[in-house]
Amino acid sequence: MTRITRRQFMPVLAGGMVAAHSALSSRVIADEGPIKIGGIFPLTGAGSVFGNQNFQGVEIAVDLINDRGGLNGRKIALFKGDGHTPQAAISETNRLAAREGVRIFTGSSTSAVGMVASQEAERNGAFYWEGMAVANNFTERGFKNVFRVGLDAGGLGRPAPRYIAEALSGLLKQDPKAIRIAVIAEDSAFGVDVSSAAIAEAKALGITVALHELYSAKTTDLSPLVLKLRSLKPDAIVATQFINDAVLLQRQMKEMRYRPPAFIGTSAGHSTLSFAEAIGDDVNGIFSSSYPNDANPDALSPATKADRDEFLKRYQGKYKVVPAVQESLGFVVGMSLIRDVIGNAKGGEAGALREAALAADVPNGAYINGWGMKFDAKGQNTRAFGSVVQWQARRMVSVFPEANKLADPILVPLPAWGAR
Repeated sequence: MTRITRRQFMPVLAGGMVAAHSALSSRVIADEGPIKIGGIFPLTGAGSVFGNQNFQGVEIAVDLINDRGGLNGRKIALFKGDGHTPQAAISETNRLAAREGVRIFTGSSTSAVGMVASQEAERNGAFYWEGMAVANNFTERGFKNVFRVGLDAGGLGRPAPRYIAEALSGLLKQDPKAIRIAVIAEDSAFGVDVSSAAIAEAKALGITVALHELYSAKTTDLSPLVLKLRSLKPDAIVATQFINDAVLLQRQMKEMRYRPPAFIGTSAGHSTLSFAEAIGDDVNGIFSSSYPNDANPDALSPATKADRDEFLKRYQGKYKVVPAVQESLGFVVGMSLIRDVIGNAKGGEAGALREAALAADVPNGAYINGWGMKFDAKGQNTRAFGSVVQWQARRMVSVFPEANKLADPILVPLPAWGAR
């Protein structure tokens, strides 16, 4: 992924932006009644933190569009499907298709859920819109009606070493090629794919990868890993973790009085409000190579700024918390699907929606996280990009790339435990 400059990032207000914000089009699907969308997310169980946050973001987008009059006067009906396991995701996709007549699906928060839910949607001749599943092979299966508006694994892994090379090394007063990093990850496909992308990018930038260690996310003891890190003394740790192991590692590093100069997560466990709730002020100073949490308002069009303001107001009003990465992503998933695909489709069947998706040419800056939308032939959004956020005062703040930057980084190198 090439670095996005502010000039490249600024939206083109003529032409494409007009199309992006005029999805209340006369071409919207012509059936009577509400437009049905099935949301397949892990709403209970181990993945429920991410699943509910993603779904809530989509729900805010649906509410906003409905309050603005819907699509040509037709309301959007959002159905819940609890894909708390892959088998449950299969059952819920088929249930919504058979019993509710849903022909448009979105999801899914995890690759395990997204892979099977999209497969069932394709088998049912339905249209599937993915936001957060990052498995590299998600778009490699030859499916015609499956699209991913979000990132692949590389999109989460690559920003971390780029930020180390371009910014963090200077804050640590070191030459980028003198930096030594430790890359650690849970051993599912998510951890393997994201950490592998981070390692490849680090090596390309001349950063030394002193350790690459995988472990089970179900572990209850990471102290051997902490001892290894203490002995190695890396300049930065790049970690791919889910929420439980992310919290466990921080707690055990604190108990064992080990702190690295810098710590960078790669979304998932490090980009959720639950992480801050679990470790309190110790979260401050931690970075995450992530989906963009926010964009610099100066890089957004007036219409997108209005969307951003409405999202923040509505989410905080409904859930009493400031939305973070997963919630923001869910909103982008909902707006892009409803406004810019369904709203421009010539019919409600999967083929017409596929044509609308492939024809979409939405410039960067059209969505509240700074993304645009343009798909390759396999259904991957080429205008989705990763960013780096930092926890400051228990809130995630965008610090990289420049077009997303809202604040300068703080607490580099990390201060002692209890001093954050």
